[in-house]
Amino acid sequence: MSRYDIDRRYAPAPAPGHDRPRLMDFMLPWAAGIAVMLASQLALAILVWDIITGDDVSTMDSPVRTVLLLHLPAAACVALGVWAAAAVHQGVSRESRVRHCVAAFTPAVALQLVIFFSQGSDLTVLTFLVQLVVLVVGCAVGFLVDRLRND
Repeated sequence: MSRYDIDRRYAPAPAPGHDRPRLMDFMLPWAAGIAVMLASQLALAILVWDIITGDDVSTMDSPVRTVLLLHLPAAACVALGVWAAAAVHQGVSRESRVRHCVAAFTPAVALQLVIFFSQGSDLTVLTFLVQLVVLVVGCAVGFLVDRLRND
């Protein structure tokens, strides 16, 4: 045996759970986060626009009502989505804070980017900042709930 040959009999066995690529560890949390956020946003839209306001849009003229009926529930929907994604994320990948944050926050950020790009020229600085605050608050609350549930 030459010195360039490698004896492979003593190679360590792969760790359990690493038989699939790491990207596949994120697919289930991302799907759960997106599904929960879309379902809760749909329920919010039906509740606010069909039941509370109905055909009278003038009830949303007040900034306080807009915050109470749209932005706070939207932050709750984001928090539910982040919490669902973080709760579903399991395995060795969950032990890394960076990978756990990627698994938890990616669905919310991706859906918010879709919303930003779909608004086009209607996106103003004020609406951008309000939606950014809703995203940050929702992500923080959802991640905090997951941390409190696991500790």
